[in-house]
Amino acid sequence: MYDLVPPSMKAQFNLINIPNQSIKLSVNLIKKKSTKKGLSDYTYNNQVIFKYSINLKNSIVLLTIYYENSNKNHFNRIVLGSFVYQTAMKFSVSTILVNSDSKSDLESLVFGFLQKDFIYSIYKNNSKKSKFKTNFKLSKNNLSLLNSINFLKELVSEPSNIIYPTSFVKRTIKQLDKKKLNIKTLNKEQIKKIGLDCLLAVSQGSNREPMVMEFSKKNQNKSKVDILFVGKGVCFDSGGISIKPSGGMEDMKWDMAGSAVTVSIIKYLSEIKTNFSYAGIVGLVENMPSGTAYKPGDIIKSYKGINVEVLNTDAEGRLVLADIITYGCEKYKPKIVIDFATLTGAIMVALGQHYAGLFCNDDKLADTLYQSGLDTNEKVWRMPLHDDFDKELNSPFVDLKNIGAGRYGGSVTAAQFLQRFVPKDTKWAHLDIAGTTWKNAGDIMNNKGSTGFGLTLIADFISKYFKN
Repeated sequence: MYDLVPPSMKAQFNLINIPNQSIKLSVNLIKKKSTKKGLSDYTYNNQVIFKYSINLKNSIVLLTIYYENSNKNHFNRIVLGSFVYQTAMKFSVSTILVNSDSKSDLESLVFGFLQKDFIYSIYKNNSKKSKFKTNFKLSKNNLSLLNSINFLKELVSEPSNIIYPTSFVKRTIKQLDKKKLNIKTLNKEQIKKIGLDCLLAVSQGSNREPMVMEFSKKNQNKSKVDILFVGKGVCFDSGGISIKPSGGMEDMKWDMAGSAVTVSIIKYLSEIKTNFSYAGIVGLVENMPSGTAYKPGDIIKSYKGINVEVLNTDAEGRLVLADIITYGCEKYKPKIVIDFATLTGAIMVALGQHYAGLFCNDDKLADTLYQSGLDTNEKVWRMPLHDDFDKELNSPFVDLKNIGAGRYGGSVTAAQFLQRFVPKDTKWAHLDIAGTTWKNAGDIMNNKGSTGFGLTLIADFISKYFKN
């Protein structure tokens, strides 16, 4: 009998393009177990998250959800919204009315619904970024997170004739609150003057000039920031002289996803209250073949002073990261560095598209990121770092090679390369997000295309690690 108590809080979604037929979806979200028979289980990874029933009455689809899962992490809360969205699409509904007996559960459902509903298809005639609209007001933090996720997806989805180093800078600056952040941009001449020669080498084959963006929280009193976020921003990666096969090369428009994650994190952090200091840096280039492109066999002196021999120009992201990690650590003296990069195809061979590769020199940092990955469904898997891999980068002729020996363990040797540029006593995590950044078919929480992977992971991570 208690199942029949009417919920008190409501949210409504309306289809933006109204169809000829009008089918309504009525959702009751009930925060208690039910003894009713005939309920269906909603399971994910063999875990029952909630039970539900679907009934049809005239032109109304009646969906009742009994939310009984005790592990109320971020993913388990917002997947309710994804399920409602998928149900709405299945029955081609035009109006959705959600009733709930819990304000927080209703907000999580709305958040998940809106995240799933977003698709960046603005170049398709008569297409909108969302199919539904709602007047429901999310809390400030959730709204900031959702808007930052959508901005991240927007950056990753744009083609390289729209997003290139200078346009990336302009679009990002428009999104950031300059009252909360110190923002600095470096053009080619400034980059050259500083001496980020590895980054410059990658960019020299393109007519698009490179850029570097720096961000830091205003009014930070500490001489050392608590955490520095670093992003690889190769706005298009042809492979350079070591050119990629033509099949699938169009996907290399999102080889700048690491920088998109970084600036979206900075955007989100600047809009919420934080009890820690932070900074960010991204290196933005294009890797193109031309008469001025860098070549296999070239030796480049990095900002750190390590001479790097280029054996493959398609191993360019690590060169960009090497310089900006060194420069960022010198300037901000971070206690923790987390870098994001669509760095290797090898990580996709190892982990597919469901886990990002995590390389880390600190167990607490790695464990917290791993748990946040499980709790947000932006999953990471810790990969090895070991001298046996590191030795593969040695050369009798130069300090360091930009690829390892042979075809195996490519994601690990790439991470070992980066570790050479991380200060000895700095905690560091490298996230290779090549497999998780883009999914043509979408995933459980995201529509087709960019997944926005990385931002929600870090939003959860900071709440755990810094107790923010």
